[in-house]
Amino acid sequence: MLVSPALGVPDQRAQSWKPQRLHGSAQFPVDGLQYIVLPVGHTETLQKAVDDFAELLEARTGRLPTIRSEGTGRPKNALYFEKVPENRERGGAFTIRRDRTRVQIRSADASGWGNALYAIAEDLLGARWYWSGDLGFEWVAPLRTHFPLGPWHEAPAFVQRRFYPANTDYARRNRLNRIYEFNHNLARVFGPESFETNPEVFAKVNGRRKVPKGSAGTDPQPDFTQPAAVEIAARAAREHFETNPESASFSLSINDNVLFDTTPETEAVVSPLRYFRRRPDYTNLVFGFMNRVAEQVFATENALQTASGKERYLTALAYYWTEPAPTIPIHPRVMPVLTSDRAQWHAPDYRAEDKALIQAWAASGAERIATWDYYFGAPYPYPRQFNQWIAESLRFMADSGVDVFFSQLPAFWGLDGVKPWLGTQLLWDPFQELSTLLDEFYPAFFGPAAEPMRRFYEVAEAHRNTHEGTAEWIKLYKDESGIALFPAEVLRTLRAHLDAAAEALKSSEAIQDTAMEPPLPADRFARRVEVASRAFRLTEHYAAMDRARQALVIACFDGATSEAVAHLLETFQSVRRQYLDEFERYFEDNDYAPERRHLELSQSDPSALARAQIESRSAKATRSLVSDPGLHHRGYAERNFIGPRLPYLDGWHLDYRPSQFFSVEASAQSKGSAGLRIEGADILSVFGRFPVVSKQEYLLSLDASWHISLDNRVHLHFTWLDSEGSTLSSEIPLRWPIEGRDEVTAIQIPLRAPINACAVRIRLVVSRQYAADFFDIESFNFEEIVDGFIKK
Repeated sequence: MLVSPALGVPDQRAQSWKPQRLHGSAQFPVDGLQYIVLPVGHTETLQKAVDDFAELLEARTGRLPTIRSEGTGRPKNALYFEKVPENRERGGAFTIRRDRTRVQIRSADASGWGNALYAIAEDLLGARWYWSGDLGFEWVAPLRTHFPLGPWHEAPAFVQRRFYPANTDYARRNRLNRIYEFNHNLARVFGPESFETNPEVFAKVNGRRKVPKGSAGTDPQPDFTQPAAVEIAARAAREHFETNPESASFSLSINDNVLFDTTPETEAVVSPLRYFRRRPDYTNLVFGFMNRVAEQVFATENALQTASGKERYLTALAYYWTEPAPTIPIHPRVMPVLTSDRAQWHAPDYRAEDKALIQAWAASGAERIATWDYYFGAPYPYPRQFNQWIAESLRFMADSGVDVFFSQLPAFWGLDGVKPWLGTQLLWDPFQELSTLLDEFYPAFFGPAAEPMRRFYEVAEAHRNTHEGTAEWIKLYKDESGIALFPAEVLRTLRAHLDAAAEALKSSEAIQDTAMEPPLPADRFARRVEVASRAFRLTEHYAAMDRARQALVIACFDGATSEAVAHLLETFQSVRRQYLDEFERYFEDNDYAPERRHLELSQSDPSALARAQIESRSAKATRSLVSDPGLHHRGYAERNFIGPRLPYLDGWHLDYRPSQFFSVEASAQSKGSAGLRIEGADILSVFGRFPVVSKQEYLLSLDASWHISLDNRVHLHFTWLDSEGSTLSSEIPLRWPIEGRDEVTAIQIPLRAPINACAVRIRLVVSRQYAADFFDIESFNFEEIVDGFIKK
């Protein structure tokens, strides 16, 4: 860890944003510490915190304390560690007391000891870790330089404070921690072995039980109405606690899908069917099951606590169909984990609804409430700033009794800016003023470039708040066209702020405190600005690629001239190459890039659509592989009790996720019962599998009209299969642009089967439809070209 003295003169005044503490008179200076006395059997985590603190103290004062082990005397001018009972210092809380020149840190565990060391480093030395790594470290003016005579006590508002993934050093230095587990886990509890002995505990979905594979993504949920399912889950929890005597939780969170049992027994529990945020309400079903499991697991006193006295819980995600609050009491030792994208608090109705939801869960009877948030940087390819809502939501949750926090945050440091550090500070004390934290961060971290860098991030935040529109769960997540939220003129404004930041650094010399050596690198502000500029350069290239792609598709739909389409195709392919080149450069020698996998989004390529338009070709002779391209309705049925009523088709099949306003009717262009008009879809797939011949040419034809808004996604997927049904390759030849067309548009896409292809699986996927969205299909055909092409 590279550290150096702070800039400026230490400021002894207490800052308004720090937690209220009972400080006495300041008589013993931090630079008076000569010894750190480690307890016997101390942890590696504490050792790292002590090493950090000693290095900081030496850098700040020029004095390196001697580290000694407990039992080698009790020297003066020393720092000691004392363990106290768990119920006195929870979640990494600590108390610092001073007896003359001996300073005692008291906590229930080593994490509290480490938190105290970092609190001393922050307050008395002025150390900050705004970002991870050496470049993320900065000195600020200390709040004070002396230890108080009276007790210095801090207890975090959130006993668990976890970002995932997080740099280990960054998490420790900013007092993040991990206590509870609550990820999707039922696929492990109800695995293939259980299916062999107790098949009845597995969900029967639409009349069929599927053999589980141990996948939280694809395995159906268990049948929550089965008593044997309760027995299996309770046994798994008991075995876990017996094997792990210090474990404070066991997850029984649902698998990451909505493959729930559809038998009359489940129907009876969830009926009359209610909806929340347009999704079916299965909360009572799942949390009723959790209650029954908890009654068995915690029937004996020794199961209630860990070996060291920590309370134990069964955790369960309040997720998707189990997001709404229950109408039944919840067992005290069931910990609901409220999943919500609170970036969506920009929408007043969603914010009010979410606050009411939090309060309803807090009144459910559960002893402890957790939250799972979505602070994502990556995979969003733009500055996803919502600091206002981070501050407001954390404060509200803390006030409401939520005290366990988890969020996904694959840090995109240059575009996330203050977000990770701000989150760490507010998780410890959410009642700090947001403006005060921001007023510290920008000047300290960007120096002379503070003002333009602050405008860069805050303009991005204001634009997202104003233009993201109707709230939706993790809106625009992994949406290739989500960048449309930021038009070209807004991106130019943001680039101008970055340019102004770079210019401010050129015209200003970084102020250094020459009274103490060595100073932090003089170029650190410029390097931090460059981290942001480099990340935003990727944003600009990505936006240019998507704008070119949408312009190309729209021109093809408009029937533009072959010359115009050829020019747009050339432009798209050029800017796509530039983006891919920039993508590779971005990950070269870049410590502040997210993991590559977080930015590798699947992308559509409309080149085949464009080439068909350019060459103005039509097939001489074709043979349809679809029984009925006109999509005539052969009958109607509900898949299960949730509905809705859907048509039967020859040649195509429908799969979907139920939602409140979802409907599939006949096409508005049809004179009878034919075609498909899709509205209110959470996700729907129109799919079929067809035999193909290696290297043979084919033609997909589709006549449709549509209205597609931001975040509504319509894709065409092709998956080419070999003789054994394994995937050879897959492609997305078309993603519909964000626009509306009431008139039917004819679309043709020529394709060539790859070598060794024996079949193709075609899927038209419609997802996340909003109130005005529809997709209306008049005909849908897939043909083999048997006699080549001719010019139209």
